[in-house]
Amino acid sequence: MEATFSSPGEVALQREAGVPGLLTPLSDLDRVYELERVVAFVRDLECQRVALQFPDQLLGDAGAVAARLEETTGSKMFILGDTAYGSCCVDVLGAEQAGAQALVHFGPACLSPPDRPLPVTFVLGQRSVALDLCAKAFEAQNPDPKVPVVLLSEPACAYALDTGKTKDEGAWAGRLRARRQYLVERARDARVVGLLAGTLGVAQHREALTHLRNLTQAAGKRSYVLALGRPTPAKLANFPEVDVFVLLACPLGTLAPQPSGSFFRPVLAPCELEAACNPAWPPPGLAPHLTHYADLLPGSPFYMPLPPPESELWDTPDVSLITGELRPPPAWKSSNDPECSALTPQPQLELAESSPAASFLSSRSWQGLEPRLGQTPVTEAVSGRRGIAIAYEDEGSS
Repeated sequence: MEATFSSPGEVALQREAGVPGLLTPLSDLDRVYELERVVAFVRDLECQRVALQFPDQLLGDAGAVAARLEETTGSKMFILGDTAYGSCCVDVLGAEQAGAQALVHFGPACLSPPDRPLPVTFVLGQRSVALDLCAKAFEAQNPDPKVPVVLLSEPACAYALDTGKTKDEGAWAGRLRARRQYLVERARDARVVGLLAGTLGVAQHREALTHLRNLTQAAGKRSYVLALGRPTPAKLANFPEVDVFVLLACPLGTLAPQPSGSFFRPVLAPCELEAACNPAWPPPGLAPHLTHYADLLPGSPFYMPLPPPESELWDTPDVSLITGELRPPPAWKSSNDPECSALTPQPQLELAESSPAASFLSSRSWQGLEPRLGQTPVTEAVSGRRGIAIAYEDEGSS
């Protein structure tokens, strides 16, 4: 039975966690990881404890790099290889737990300022590039030298440049704009919004979280803050009462591609929630797609405060482009309507708090185990099954 529906238990115990990274030859470590510059950084600060942060794809070289740096500098090196959030952000919390006096970040980085003061240097890496292939591919894709072209690449070297391939992203950009408009409409229809804390080490993340909570409250929505680490479909599926999620992360984390159809609910960027909940946004003449939440805070040219309660922007009729129904105004708007100030006698009612999560639970066919206190006879404890759920001892091996 066990072999029919699943693999044997020994396979799970012998399986290696993760994918082993590509090991760099020892002769190329100094060039690829710029160890000479890192040694100078450590010696200038006279640090005795240094944290080395590696992404998953570079963990194969972490041990050799740490050993080489310890031998050269005499300082103690700590490897940070399991960041709770995106590996592009500086893991200040992990460095503090190790008691590190400085941090060296290897691999792709978003270069976001950390929330706490800590000496940091970035090693983006140096990878060889086939310049002849790059030139030929560029000329084939762009024969007119007068047409302006924007080239985007990774800091170490772009994947397209390494393989000699280029792509026209015009059609993809059009689909991305349509997807963004759809997400804004979903956010306007949502009653419950989940705010995903995608970073705890980037500056101004607390102010941005407060700003998003104020947005949802002004739009008449209920919001919940969730700190789940890296968002995955399995994690977010535990919150079916949430209509949309908003990922509060660094620019690279916000732009990380989400697998189409894998998440039970859509995952939005902060600027999409701003467009859905703030009727005064975007600023006049601008319709930007902002990737960093700091651009939505006071002091940014894209910041637009919420309109006052008496503003006509809150009274503009709004029809959902998804359901075709007229969206109701925020609850605080209808309760503050001066035309509804007359009091009418009502029968005495019990005061109850309206909760979208409780309403969702009441609509489900299964609402959990029934306690039935005092209705179940008391019995002595008996021995239960032994083993694991995939194969109990009394089930046999057939």
